[in-house]
Amino acid sequence: MRRRNRKKWLVGGLCLCFILISIPRIKTLIIYSRQLKYYNQEIIKLQEENRHLQEKIDAMKSDPYYAEKILRENYGYIKKGEYIYRIRTNAEKGE
Repeated sequence: MRRRNRKKWLVGGLCLCFILISIPRIKTLIIYSRQLKYYNQEIIKLQEENRHLQEKIDAMKSDPYYAEKILRENYGYIKKGEYIYRIRTNAEKGE
């Protein structure tokens, strides 16, 4: 009878040691799985952004009017003889 109790305690103690040793590894596994999920979402977001930018590049290469529009709106390009009038708002004046 005593041997059975010893075996039960020994098995229970070994199981407890195994669980205590495994806890940090389980935490690490959870952290890595969350990071993997985050990076997979980032990859999907960046792939979508790349697709959108590639569409803009293709549009600029194929449509000269689109390229001119982008240059004028984003970079302030003007044609020879044109003038740009900028109206400053109160926020731009620092008031």
